[in-house]
Amino acid sequence: MKINELHNQPVSPDTYEASMALNQLLKIGKHAIKIHNMIDDHAEMESWVAKKIDLAGDYVKKVHGYMQGEKAGLYDDGGMTEIKKMPKGTGTMYGVKEDAPFGSGMDLVRMAVMRKFISAEEYMNYGKELKAAAEETAENYDDWPEGEGFGSSDGNFAIKDMMDKAGYEFDDNDRSGRFVVTKMPEKLEKMGIKNARMGDAVTTEDAGEGHMSKSTLYHTAKYAIELMQMIDKGDDLEGWVQSKLNKAADYLQGVHNYEEYQKLNPYREELDVNILQKHAGIVQKNIDEILGRETSLDDVDTKPGMMRILAKRVNEVEKEIAKKTRKDTNESGILYRAGVKKYGKAGMKAIQSAAAKGANHQEIGKIKDKHLKDDEVLDEGIKDWAKNLAMAGVIVAGLAGVGSIQDAIDRSIPAVQAMETALELAQDQGNDELADMIKKDLSAVKVRLESGKDLGFVKGMQDKYSKFVKTEGLAYESRLAIMLDQRIK
Repeated sequence: MKINELHNQPVSPDTYEASMALNQLLKIGKHAIKIHNMIDDHAEMESWVAKKIDLAGDYVKKVHGYMQGEKAGLYDDGGMTEIKKMPKGTGTMYGVKEDAPFGSGMDLVRMAVMRKFISAEEYMNYGKELKAAAEETAENYDDWPEGEGFGSSDGNFAIKDMMDKAGYEFDDNDRSGRFVVTKMPEKLEKMGIKNARMGDAVTTEDAGEGHMSKSTLYHTAKYAIELMQMIDKGDDLEGWVQSKLNKAADYLQGVHNYEEYQKLNPYREELDVNILQKHAGIVQKNIDEILGRETSLDDVDTKPGMMRILAKRVNEVEKEIAKKTRKDTNESGILYRAGVKKYGKAGMKAIQSAAAKGANHQEIGKIKDKHLKDDEVLDEGIKDWAKNLAMAGVIVAGLAGVGSIQDAIDRSIPAVQAMETALELAQDQGNDELADMIKKDLSAVKVRLESGKDLGFVKGMQDKYSKFVKTEGLAYESRLAIMLDQRIK
């Protein structure tokens, strides 16, 4: 590996279509991984977020399937894939309208989970089969009469149809409307997993919808990387391919901006929950309006730019509200900071709230005892620190045996180790100027890691030095992220 690989090399000339597609795939892969790291397996997903993740994943999956077929010579059929030859309103990438009343096959699977027809445990172990059955069911429903309502009971029967196709068996004599399951698919049966609608089922804790969305994001990133390897410079791509990739990139950009606002908002702890809920709705509405704007096929910058402006404006508004809140709140200066150090922010907030409600010394003493920090809190502090890094896209390796944040920086942050490797190479080559630059970068990264602030800068340095990151032992999602960065270096 040469030290000059740190510097970006000029892009070789190619067709504009292929260049645009590769650029969008890079965005898709990066955002999919970032969002994946923000979502908790056990989280209940907002339908607004889940829908956009599913749509983006579906678009990328369809392009992936098409490109595989094209490379294998399966689509050289004189224009089968050209939407412009189809009557307006009836064309899709395969020339057939797909419009089931419940949405896509993945929408039906999600409906089944939300209505407790299947558990997340079943989905985790049988997801491939359920998705295939759902897609087949969606095809059967795509001729649902326009104007005819699709009610809750219709949805339940669609779910039953999907489960029938996936190998579940139902009690046909049951007339209670409970859709009693009498037999599980053989694969799940061998694993000892029972459906909640079986008479002798013992319900277990649901892994949550977050796992489903994370699975979709994982495969979206995987498909994006594979597509980057399928598309060659000079390829002349179909217009609908770029359209699908543009939509997928925009949807994931929108979800990333929203999730970043929800989880990394620097003023979150200082704002009233009602204000946060109101602002979340405003952010969703504005992102939808941006995504709904008509732009030309080669305009891939306008919508992301508008979303960045939206995030900046929301941040400015909340900053002013937080400043006013701090001014109106008596934090007792040094005493407050000392309290935070001793009891933590959550503890001081609970103490102040109790005092404002007239709690006596004994009651406040109990709150203090509850939040009093000790050495056992250290492990949780490191975990929270690592979680914040992961949400910002900074890769964290194993924390086993790590006793402090400084220890974690030295041992568990691949970006730091990569920069140290680059520094050694520069010194070995006698390139003092480059070595000084790397030293400054390394120092700036460590300062930010220690404070836990401005982690976007650390992520930028991770991308810059990705050529030197060792992927051995990293989680597969992290390896995907590094592969994406190394792909364009």
